[in-house]
Amino acid sequence: MKDSLNLHPSARTPATSALHSPSTAALAGDTVFRFEDSLVEQEESSAATRPVILFTNHELKPRHENPVTVNRTTPDWIFPVLLLVVAMFTFLRIFYHRYFSRLFAAFVNSNLANQVVRDENILIQRASVLLNVVFYMVAALFLYFISTTNHWDLEGLDFGFSRFLFFAILVAAVYTGKLLVLKICGSLFGLDREMAAYIFNIFLVNSVLGMALFPLIGLLAYAGGIPMLWLLRISLIVIGAAFLYRMVRGVLIGFGSPYFSIVYLILYLCALEIAPLLVVLKLASAE
Repeated sequence: MKDSLNLHPSARTPATSALHSPSTAALAGDTVFRFEDSLVEQEESSAATRPVILFTNHELKPRHENPVTVNRTTPDWIFPVLLLVVAMFTFLRIFYHRYFSRLFAAFVNSNLANQVVRDENILIQRASVLLNVVFYMVAALFLYFISTTNHWDLEGLDFGFSRFLFFAILVAAVYTGKLLVLKICGSLFGLDREMAAYIFNIFLVNSVLGMALFPLIGLLAYAGGIPMLWLLRISLIVIGAAFLYRMVRGVLIGFGSPYFSIVYLILYLCALEIAPLLVVLKLASAE
């Protein structure tokens, strides 16, 4: 009976011999390892595709659960206007570099300003035209933001590009008329040299004022996190400081003239300088 159960090796079936062969055992072991490797690769790929959260532990705590809408809307045409102003500044900085440097030096040195007036040439005239245009555009943008903030009701003008164009033409017309009046007064009273110096003083202060207001205009247009009222007040302070500085320079020019009259100076300041500024401040502070 025992001998019948113990089969001779030659009498084993092919399936039985195949199970006990060394090659078959090695193949089975390789299959197990490959299966385990595939599981490891799947785990690594799932870990690689799993989103990594980097901001779980930080000190920046959200203030709002939902998105906060920005109420300030800036028209699309403001960006090209600002880009044009930057292009003009760049052109002057590249092609009129020497005059540009003398301009800032003359702003703080009255003797150098008088020398620039005496050495008037075609280059100064061209640069002056561009700087005047820049000032008119910046001043018009400032008036535009004041009008939209205080909701000025200008008949026939909406709150678009036409309002800005109106302010640009208005500022250009006011300063052109003012310069013509100064020229005529200088010719009538024999003060051509003093009036030329004072007109250049106005141009000088306006040019620097335009460059100083330009960053504030950019903030008024696109800095949604800064209250517009603060920016307008800072701009008015800058304008007031420039106005006072221009008055001081004008008085010094008047004292340098042998035909100086304090009465005429007071009349001029009240009529053509202080009164327009008070009107602008009244409109700017109107609710």
